[in-house]
Amino acid sequence: MKMDSASLTLLTFLMTLITILILFTPPDLLLNSLTFSNIISMLTVGLVLTYLTLKVPNFAHGDLASIGFYVSYALYRAYGLNPYFSIPVSFLVSGAVALMIYKAVYRVLQRRRADIVNLMVASIAVDIIIRTILYIYSDAMREYTRTFYRGFIFHDVTFRVGCYSVSFVAIASTIASVSMVLALYYLLMKTKTGIAMRAAIENPDLAETLGIDIDKMYSLSWFIAGGIAGAAGVFIPFRMASYPDTGWNLLLRMFSAAVLGGLDNIFGAIVGGYIVGLVEVLGIYYLSKPPIYLSSAYRPAIPYVILVSVLLFAPKGVLNLVLGRRCGKND
Repeated sequence: MKMDSASLTLLTFLMTLITILILFTPPDLLLNSLTFSNIISMLTVGLVLTYLTLKVPNFAHGDLASIGFYVSYALYRAYGLNPYFSIPVSFLVSGAVALMIYKAVYRVLQRRRADIVNLMVASIAVDIIIRTILYIYSDAMREYTRTFYRGFIFHDVTFRVGCYSVSFVAIASTIASVSMVLALYYLLMKTKTGIAMRAAIENPDLAETLGIDIDKMYSLSWFIAGGIAGAAGVFIPFRMASYPDTGWNLLLRMFSAAVLGGLDNIFGAIVGGYIVGLVEVLGIYYLSKPPIYLSSAYRPAIPYVILVSVLLFAPKGVLNLVLGRRCGKND
């Protein structure tokens, strides 16, 4: 698959921009942007994994991250559990919710041969339902515990490395992100279950004739995707005030990263997440300086610019063209 000039130009611009931003960025800001990029990357992987099963974007995916940080916060308030130790619990709870959503909603609609529009509407409806439940839960817990369950943050631990201050969340989120990449690679490339998952995603009809349980593979994909989102959600309160709709507000970044990496490329989503995260955080830092003086209130517009640019110049994903292959069907 050859790379057209528009895609090459866009990729070259993005990589050059990121290189320049990194070279001239203060170390503390670079670590903050790394943490944010780790979060977006992990969330995007889950979004792409669910997309591969339905061929429809899951608009409720961000809510699974919100569930993850609410589970972590609840354990912290109830038992004083360090948020980092609650990551496995958040993984399991968010994974279970994602599995329930798939079985109760999407699988039923698929069996009724619902079209893409109906699946998207159902996805938006699920998102609204989950956010409403989280709002009700946060209000109820505020009345019950007399503590705020909206806009909470986790306090990070920092330590000195030479003359630099390093936040522990930057290290922890990087370890989590790298571990996710290695675990996914091993699962999908080295295990029989992973090979069956890939077969079910790429050609479900053929996989079914070979005796692969398609529904089981899809269910596993949704559980893993939801679990990764829940684990990523634990890191969010370390970097921003967290509300029931925080996951929803991050959804645009996930879509931008997914489109950049290719909606059918799981590992492209990882790279796309880092590009979007770094460009957003570092971009607004430099744009707010002279002579531009752009307000940080315009920060959410950066993912829009990336998304529109990719859709215009490389709708199949820039990284798909670079790698020369896709996880789904090739053109």
